[in-house]
Amino acid sequence: MNIKLIELCVFVACITISINTFAQDLYRAEIGISGGGSSYIGDANSKLFNNMQFTYGAFIRYRIDTRFAVKAEFSRISKIVGPNNSFVNDTINVGDLCLEFNFFDLEHNPYKRNSRFFSPYIFVGAGMMTDLYIKQKQPEPFIPFGFGLKVKLAERWNLTAQWSNKLLLFSDNMENMPKYNNPQNLNGSNIFNNDLLSTLTIGVSYDFWEKKCNCLNNTYK
Repeated sequence: MNIKLIELCVFVACITISINTFAQDLYRAEIGISGGGSSYIGDANSKLFNNMQFTYGAFIRYRIDTRFAVKAEFSRISKIVGPNNSFVNDTINVGDLCLEFNFFDLEHNPYKRNSRFFSPYIFVGAGMMTDLYIKQKQPEPFIPFGFGLKVKLAERWNLTAQWSNKLLLFSDNMENMPKYNNPQNLNGSNIFNNDLLSTLTIGVSYDFWEKKCNCLNNTYK
């Protein structure tokens, strides 16, 4: 009877260790792709999500811990269109680097109180874009910010839904048509008096860069 009890205890302990090992966040980084739509907000258009245009890109995310992450992303917007096709720009190239904050500890760990397989998050950063308006080849700086939702689909697969806004810092002539700018050459669409690109995307990513195991206490670093 005692032998069976010992065997049962050993079996339960092994299962617990296996589950706990799987549950931990075993990878430092992830790489993925995203796609969705972008729209322009400025003097020529003040309605959110009006004239949405296709956008796609790729990103890499480094997890500082379960709450903070740094993401580098490169994306392309097919074109920017104003009301009644008042202006059309060619493909816009966008690159940015953002710091993300998760509201929950994003990991598969049922034994950790604040851990979740999903988490809403916010982010802010800095970026550059080219071909924003006609004959513009020099990189144009912008501030990306927004929020989203991350979901761990499996041990190494993740899903992200995100709303990003790109606030242009120096340019107010994305419309490229004088009639859309006021006499002071300012944009009245937001408190910063600058044009804005709003983007909705869904992304899928794959974990890599496995953490080293400290097998003495079953933790990963």
